Amino acid sequence: MEYLSCVLRKEVISVLNKRLHDFKDGYRHNVAILGDEMLGKTTLLKHFLNEIADEKLTAVYVDVMPFEFPLFLKRFLNSLLYNFLKNAQLISTRETLDILVKRAKEPLPLTSVLVEHFLSKLEKEKSEILFRELFAIIETFSHETKKSCVVILDEFQNLKQLGIKNIFQDLGKRIMFQKNTLFVFSSSLKNEAKEILANDLSLLFGNFETIELNMLDPENSQELIRSQFGDVSISKEFINFLINFTGGHPFYLKAISDKAACLSREVHKEALDIETLSVTLEQLLFQEWGIFNLKFTSYLSQLTSTRNRNDLLYILDAISTGTNRLRDLARVLRKQKTEITQKLNKLTELGIISKNGSFYYVKDRLMSFWLKFVHYEKLYSLDPDYTDQALHFKNKIRSEIDEFINTSNTKIADRMLDIFNLFERDDDIQIDRKRLRLSTFKELKIVSFDNAHLKMVIFGRALDSLWLTAIKEGSINEQDVNEFILNTKKFKHKVTNKIIVGLGGIDRNAKLLAKESSVMTWDISCLNNLFDLYGKPRIFV
Repeated sequence: MEYLSCVLRKEVISVLNKRLHDFKDGYRHNVAILGDEMLGKTTLLKHFLNEIADEKLTAVYVDVMPFEFPLFLKRFLNSLLYNFLKNAQLISTRETLDILVKRAKEPLPLTSVLVEHFLSKLEKEKSEILFRELFAIIETFSHETKKSCVVILDEFQNLKQLGIKNIFQDLGKRIMFQKNTLFVFSSSLKNEAKEILANDLSLLFGNFETIELNMLDPENSQELIRSQFGDVSISKEFINFLINFTGGHPFYLKAISDKAACLSREVHKEALDIETLSVTLEQLLFQEWGIFNLKFTSYLSQLTSTRNRNDLLYILDAISTGTNRLRDLARVLRKQKTEITQKLNKLTELGIISKNGSFYYVKDRLMSFWLKFVHYEKLYSLDPDYTDQALHFKNKIRSEIDEFINTSNTKIADRMLDIFNLFERDDDIQIDRKRLRLSTFKELKIVSFDNAHLKMVIFGRALDSLWLTAIKEGSINEQDVNEFILNTKKFKHKVTNKIIVGLGGIDRNAKLLAKESSVMTWDISCLNNLFDLYGKPRIFV
């Protein structure tokens, strides 16, 4: 799985290798990898660590644990000495820090003395002084060995919880002047990490290149699923359902695929069927010891260990069940909008929810489903019989699968028409970084233009606006845009919103031409962002 994860993230691996190559050539560009939990950041970093097999480099890898400053220092030095001695073939297995220091005395006389002195005052000296001296050890090590260092800090934002005042400002100074060291950081808290990088680590020398690790795209998701199923066959419909269900989360895809394939083999089924898939999801999401149920239950327990516990839970449950606009949340929860906004901002800071225009949504699609059909159901159920609830859950899963497959077989224009029917006046959304004010339509229908390329067009007339949205199954080119513009001019009333959708993408020149004529261009990802906001299945082509 680790190998496959790195193959699927080959673009990130390529960037890391390039930065390493540049560093060896004397040009340093530090890197920060940001992404939600379990997207494979640690796997990538460890793969990268193993790739550093150069006699002129020594790597240091530390998973930063909060509130454990002495442990952080020891693990840092342990990694530094171990990786040096390992490369020098002076040790064969991992050993304690004390033994590593003794082994280093002959090849590293200066560094080993510094480390011994450093460790002797670990419990006595101020944390700020120890932190500075740690970097002095790295500098001495580099001079003594003529080796540069690659320092990898996993979950670097936890440094702020080591008890050192202004630690990131201090770290920024060390990074600027530690030119013999390449820094690679990672974080699961993207918002917090971005703020640290922008404010405290925006350096004159040694700036960070930020790489955001996102969910797997459909192609890589499919590759991961098929690799886990092995000899068990899985249909294209089920593959697309799993991608839609998980949002392309690699850990979720792997766990579900492994379990479903295993259950299929147990009953000697050569192909996955809906019964096995529903049982798989019931075991993982609903059962008390299911790994997803445990994960989300534990996460909520940590999240809500404050006096605002119930308020945050109620908001998450409401958003997951479709009450995802501020005015609706205030009405359902019977709270003032200002109070609700404070809680929403807290959940946004924690990276649990995101906001798109008027809409809030739970970022983790699987967690959102769990909140709606497990947490909410168990919390408000009057019947303590979990057996009956489990059966209800499996039936709901089957219903979700059937609905997804049926919807997937519906024409794209009809699916978009259904979404447009849900628009409400004064709501707004952001698609492709453009803000779009929505309207409640008085008339909504599918029409056609007089050309062979844009056959599907949605006509929407509201009280104060006219919308025209053309849909093409292939890619959009300049000719399509020109024809669309000419056809929009034929309408008696001015067209307020002009949108052209290319399911196969949009040509660069077509994009530029459309922009000049105030025509919005949407690709399949834009369309799926819209469908996500309204809780509808994504489109797969």
